[in-house]
Amino acid sequence: MNTRDEILNAFEELIIEQGERSATISGVAAAAGVSKGGLLYHFGSKDALVAGLADRFNEQVEAEVDRLREIDDPVEVFLRESLEINHPTDRTFIALIGLAQLGEHQIAKDALARFDTLAWDTLADVLGDRALAHLVLRVSDGLYLRAALSIGEDSRADFTELMGQLRKLLPKKS
Repeated sequence: MNTRDEILNAFEELIIEQGERSATISGVAAAAGVSKGGLLYHFGSKDALVAGLADRFNEQVEAEVDRLREIDDPVEVFLRESLEINHPTDRTFIALIGLAQLGEHQIAKDALARFDTLAWDTLADVLGDRALAHLVLRVSDGLYLRAALSIGEDSRADFTELMGQLRKLLPKKS
């Protein structure tokens, strides 16, 4: 892993574990194990760190969209992966939410909005129906929230039942 990635990982970790206010340039440098000057070489300001995190997320989202377009059952995969937490994309997502909620980092909001639009467009393309794609996207939001907060008894069993009902609405494969 390169220094830039280490710095972004440290920035994410501080935001997630201690909040955005603790993610100072000095704090991020210490957490990444680099000098403040070393951090500033890669990211000249805190805004540049936020932009770096947004760029990382945009790259992750692009790769995910490409992958979803090439698999046999993108809806089930998209929804099943909504139950997965603590993978790299999820950690970047959580950090960006923390930044976006403050109202000071428009680039974080923009990256999250771009994800929502790309996911919706991708699902609409594969389903051929924007309203149905919107439903799937919002079901994904609910599954993610319940998994992240450990709400509900058995999200896997709920998922199986949910997919059974959704399959009644999804277009039949030819």
